[in-house]
Amino acid sequence: MTAAATPVDVILPQASEAERRALRFARVRGIIFAALGLIAFLFASNTMDTQATFKFWLNASGGSELSISASAGVLWILAGVITGATGIYQLTRGAGVRWRRWLALMLPFWIAATVGTLLAGKPAVLTQVFAGSLEYAFPISMGAFAAMICERSGMLNIAIEGKFLIGACAGSVAASMTGWVIAGPIVGMILGALVGLLMAWLAIEHKVDQIISGTVVNFGALGITNFIYLRILQLNTDLNTPPTIETVQIPVLSQIPVIGPILFSGTPYLYLAIVVMFALTYMLFRTRWGLRLRASGEYPQAAGTVGVDVIRIRYRAMMLAGAIAGLAGSYLSLHSAGSFQMNMSAGKGFIAIAAMIFGGWNPIGAFGAALVFGFSDATQALLSSLGVDVPPQLLTSVPYLVTIVVVAGLVGRVRGPAMAGVPYEQG
Repeated sequence: MTAAATPVDVILPQASEAERRALRFARVRGIIFAALGLIAFLFASNTMDTQATFKFWLNASGGSELSISASAGVLWILAGVITGATGIYQLTRGAGVRWRRWLALMLPFWIAATVGTLLAGKPAVLTQVFAGSLEYAFPISMGAFAAMICERSGMLNIAIEGKFLIGACAGSVAASMTGWVIAGPIVGMILGALVGLLMAWLAIEHKVDQIISGTVVNFGALGITNFIYLRILQLNTDLNTPPTIETVQIPVLSQIPVIGPILFSGTPYLYLAIVVMFALTYMLFRTRWGLRLRASGEYPQAAGTVGVDVIRIRYRAMMLAGAIAGLAGSYLSLHSAGSFQMNMSAGKGFIAIAAMIFGGWNPIGAFGAALVFGFSDATQALLSSLGVDVPPQLLTSVPYLVTIVVVAGLVGRVRGPAMAGVPYEQG
């Protein structure tokens, strides 16, 4: 009689296969990076005579300027050297390289070279581009945080888009009725948390497919908010004229040359996103709450056997995520547009999910991915205003193409929580 396979016999082949797969991905990444380095050198040979001029406001928008000029060809050479060196390092070190960190190092050089080439000598003030990227990143990053909390607990949440719309509509109405701008974010958070509670109840108690329930919430939120706008807000404009949340100049820090107008002259929403990013990173990976949350999404049965209340954790995660998404939605009506408009989320909830995946289910990575989306949007607006003959769809599609490459596993393995979306029966 053949002896039963021991756990070691089962685990070792799986680990070996995982190592081989990781090495294969590492080699593909190395080849891609090396090829991109060669492409950068080809661009450099054709742009040595192209002058790239970048301008920044020193202390305040419209004030004195700092102008930086360089050859676009030199920028491409720098991008090529760093990218090629990264490719060689990846090929020699194998799977041990944390490729996202190296990608973050390469991106600024590629961005500078690309923008400088597209501008072709036209001076452009980039302060508003970077500041706009940060502001655009707020709803995207907060939506990514909300989706991340849910998936880390084992729940799928594709209803970020719908919660954005609910938060935007409720925030505008609440701030308009009370005259207090703070009422908007608070009511948006409350309604977002209630929607999260509803989704958790459907998924946990009634085992409703979480993709279907999220889709229903998205379509339902779109229909309800459109109805409220057409039947109520258009007829009662005083309910859709909220006080807005304006930018705040942080004393002393906002006067730092170049950096001040970009980092320290934003809205309270922006500062809140940065605080949430660091706080959530600490809580996920350095606290007992984070350990239990991640265990509920990876090994809920094992977590349950040691006394973790997985059901309660998932309920709380869905409500917390709903509150964060509702808060992000209030930004759209209380700052971005100044009132609620139909379908004003414009797909940002789905972009947030893409940012979460691109960021590897890590708050810092998700915020960085949100910045990439924000920068592409701000850059295409700048180039359009300068009359640069580049299709705006080309620039705005780049982050999505990169996300598809990452999700498809062409440059590495991207794996979310193992039990996300899988119903759990607690004994």
